[in-house]
Amino acid sequence: MKPVDPDPENDRELGRLLQEWAVPTVPDALDDRMKGLFRAHVRPPLWRRLFSTSIRVPLPVAVAVLLLLAAAFWIPRRPAAPVESAESGAATRSARAESEPVVTRTSLAGFEPVREMNVTVVPGGTP
Repeated sequence: MKPVDPDPENDRELGRLLQEWAVPTVPDALDDRMKGLFRAHVRPPLWRRLFSTSIRVPLPVAVAVLLLLAAAFWIPRRPAAPVESAESGAATRSARAESEPVVTRTSLAGFEPVREMNVTVVPGGTP
């Protein structure tokens, strides 16, 4: 057995083998396969990216949009009253009164009159 040379730079046989050795060629499909494997392991699926994505919006724009949305939901919506002139309003009211009778149903079941009535007059009312 030969003793092992501690300095590999002086090994002539190793130097000769390294000079003769040629790197094998890499198939073209290997790059595509490696990129596909990398994307499959590193990049999350589309549905996960859809729920975890972010959109950068400047702060003043975001505050303005939030204030508009809050005002839209906070302010109660009232239907617009139709605008009527005095003459047409009276005419439509009288026509409506003639065409549609007003029916009020009341019941006095459980009604008890008061035993004593106290009336207080407060001065300073408006005329």
